[in-house]
Parts: sequence; C-alpha cells; structure tokens
Amino acid sequence: MEKKYILVTGAYGGLGKAIVTELISCGYYIFACDLRIDNTFKDEKVIPIKLDVTKKESILESYDIIISYTRELFAIINLAAIFYLDSIVEGTEDKLRKIIETNFFGTYRMNKVFLSLLKQGQSKIINVASELVEYSPQPFMGYYDISKVMIDLYSDVLRRELNYLDIKVVKIHSGSFKTNLLSSASKEYDELILKTKLYKNQLTKLKFMMDKELKKNNNPQKFAKLIIKILKKRKPRICYKIKRSLSLRILSILPEKWQDWIYLKVIK
Repeated sequence: MEKKYILVTGAYGGLGKAIVTELISCGYYIFACDLRIDNTFKDEKVIPIKLDVTKKESILESYDIIISYTRELFAIINLAAIFYLDSIVEGTEDKLRKIIETNFFGTYRMNKVFLSLLKQGQSKIINVASELVEYSPQPFMGYYDISKVMIDLYSDVLRRELNYLDIKVVKIHSGSFKTNLLSSASKEYDELILKTKLYKNQLTKLKFMMDKELKKNNNPQKFAKLIIKILKKRKPRICYKIKRSLSLRILSILPEKWQDWIYLKVIK
C-alpha cells in the first residue's frame, strides 16, 4: 500500500499526541513537528522533527528533512499554538506580537512552504481556529481571540484560492479540551489578578467562569477521531465544530449591547 505522509505541528502537545497516536493506528506516516520533542512515539511510522514555526529558517530545515523521505504530503495539520490571558490595554505589545507570530504566522508559513508537496485532488490542509471566533469577544481574551480570528479568515481565503488547485482546506472551530494549554491558563489567570492595576475586582469576579472552563474534561481523543474523519472524506466540510461552550453559544444569541450590559453587571 502506498505510504501516506502527514505533517503535524504541535505534535507533542495534548491534542497533538492524541492525533498522532490515532494516525499511527490508521496506518499513516507522520512527521511529528514541535518546538520540544521527546520519545513519546516509539513507532517507525513517526519521524520526529524539532521545529519552531516562528522561524522561517527552522521551517526550511524541516522541509529539507521531509523531502528526504517523500515529495508528497497527504495532509498538513496545523496545531502549533500558544495561549495568553491578559488585558488588551494593560498587556504588552510584545505579547500580542508573539501570539500572532505563533498562532497565525506559524500556520501561514507552514502552508506556504509546504504547498509544493501537496497533491491536487488528494491533499488537505487542516487549520485549527476556535469556537471563540463565532462569538462576541470576551474581556481579557483579546490576544487569543485576535490570533484565532486571523486564522479563521485566512483559512477562508486560502480555501478559495486552493479550490483552483483542487486542494481542500478545512478549518475547525474547537471548544476547550483537557490539555496542558488549558491547565496552564489557571496559573496565568492568578498571575493576571496579582499584576493588574485596573481590573482586580473584575478579574476576581470573573474567576468562577474561568474555573468552570478549566474543569471541562473533553477528551483529546474525540478531537483525534474528528481529524481522521476529515482525512477520509473526499469532500470534507468547510468547517467542523466540536465541543463548543453552551453558555457562550447562548450568550452570543443576545444583541451586542445586551452582552455588554451582562458583562458589566456580572463582573463590575
């Protein structure tokens, strides 16, 4: 059987490990790329590659490694991402630049560099946005929201351009999953309460919502199953939605001004 190679960024994170494990069981060969790699995957179908998506030189080095194995990728799965909680007025510009550099430009660069290895009529690009792009933005989530809205819009433009090349582009609007990314948010939130000069009261009151989000126990395996489903579809959907927040969905039904009023009255 012909080998099908898949490139996965963020392969050693919570979602990444679940996805790579599922890909192995389905017989795919995986270039497991991440900033930090380890010996998690002890399978000949996995080729670990140390990769920093924020550095073009690192991406080009990984390209050279990959073409030594194959000149064709069945799919690119862009998972590499970071998460910040901060005030859009108190937080630093450097932090905003870093999250956009990683979450947006990392995906942009990977797809651009590896496009030549994608096969017309077969290959797919999967970009992970967030359920948050569907809703009115929450306070103190601005950095992450902005980076994911950029991914969402970029995915739509990329899809329409690559339609001419018969290469499918799929985006995923995902809710929260039980990963290290979500776990680290609790510590970051506590630090945010300590350092803020403008919003201590509001952030303290809002903490119950954060704690509720952190208690979510969505299994990354469900996300991995969705990836396999997309890969096997000859004509996948434009967007797949998974494990979205019920409370945010209900809130988003209301007019913007009503949402403003709720945020103001609940956490003032």
